[in-house]
Formats: sequence, C-alpha cells, structure tokens
Amino acid sequence: MKKFLLSLLILITATTQAQPIVQRMFDKHAKGFRKSLSFVQETGFYVNDTLRKTATWYEVLVYPDKLRIDIDDPRSGNAIYFVNDSAYRFQKGELKGRNYQPHDLVFVLGGMYSFSLEEAYKKLKAIGYDTEKTYTTTWKGRPVVVLGTDKDETESNQFWVDAEKLVTVRILNNKNGQKTEILCDDYVPLGRGLCETSIQFFINGKLRQTEKYRELKENFTLDMDYFDPGKMGKVVYWGK
Repeated sequence: MKKFLLSLLILITATTQAQPIVQRMFDKHAKGFRKSLSFVQETGFYVNDTLRKTATWYEVLVYPDKLRIDIDDPRSGNAIYFVNDSAYRFQKGELKGRNYQPHDLVFVLGGMYSFSLEEAYKKLKAIGYDTEKTYTTTWKGRPVVVLGTDKDETESNQFWVDAEKLVTVRILNNKNGQKTEILCDDYVPLGRGLCETSIQFFINGKLRQTEKYRELKENFTLDMDYFDPGKMGKVVYWGK
C-alpha cells in the first residue's frame, strides 16, 4: 500500500501542471453529481475545545447555492436559509436578520459541479482561491493536492483534495483577520459518488463546531418554495 501511495503521489506531482486538480475532479464527479441532498445533522458546539452544547439540525440542500437548516424541530420556525449569496435567520417563524453570506463550503463540496469548468474556475478565484497555484503533500497518510498555494503555509486560502478519491478533505480560509480550518471526513458512497458525513470547524486554531450526518438522501423532488424566505412555514419537507 505504501508503494502504491508513493507511486500515486509521484504521478500527481508530475501531472499537476498539465492537468489541474479541478479538471480531474470534474472528470470524475461532475457528470453524475447529485442535484440535491438532505440529512439529519448532530451538531456539537465547543468553547476552548470543550463541548458546551449539542443540537440536531435538519438540512436540505439544492446545488449550487440553496441550503436550509431547521434547528432541533422542523416545525419550530427556527431556521437559517442560505439562498444565492444571502443568509436569512428565523426565530419562531419570524425573520430576525438577513446578511450577505455566500456559502463557500457548499460550493467547494459540490456546488461547483453545477457550472462549467471555466465558470467554476472564475468562481473559485472570486471567493479567494488562487487557481494558478498548487502543490502536493500528504494528509492523514494519503497523497493530496493543495489548490490555492504552491508551498507549505497557512496564510493563503486553500483547499486540499485527496489525490485518489478527488474529494475535498481540508479547507483553510483567512478572512477579516480570522483563520478558519475545515476538515471533511468519513466519506461514504451515495448514489454515483461520495458524500462527507463528518466535518470539524476550527477558528484560530480552536475547535468550534462538529457535524455528523445521518439519514442521507439525494436527488429527491422538492417544491423550491421551500427555500423562499417569504414562504416560511408554507412548504414541508421533513415529516411528510
């Protein structure tokens, strides 16, 4: 196995310049990638690396840019909508706030497959990744390709791609003086591809949130009014 991984790493190193990692991801995943995804998420919240509370989130996602999260009980009216580039926060069915907040994680973990390769490159650049820079290393004993930098450093926005499975396993972002590290793990087969079922979020080196997914379902029929903040409570998905 070690010889295989070493050979794969050498191959990737030799071909990175000629065959960009995003192109390889598209070649493997884009054609049959899921259009929608739902799951139940067990969420842990941490302070100073210590678990402080937990919650159950009910999530529905339609690629490339629609995500709704219902918190603890889908009937409670406590929810967050991510629609296009905005986030809407509801409490007991009442809109409490709206702000500009593109969901970069959704894009990197699958939303980009809704676009052409050329459009995906442009959007990656727009959200802060230098698509001209890559290098190879290892992560948890497996070869990876890092996009966004060409050397071992943590200041640049970057995401790490498993060189064999061609899925994102690590994301580093630096925005407004805050360093965010996101680890994506426990990929399982789902339909024609793979889906992450475990995510950890670190802020400035401290664990802040964990997510564990269960009851995954893909490519279902859904009334798109479910994502319309103006129709909160009028369209049901969970408990149908």
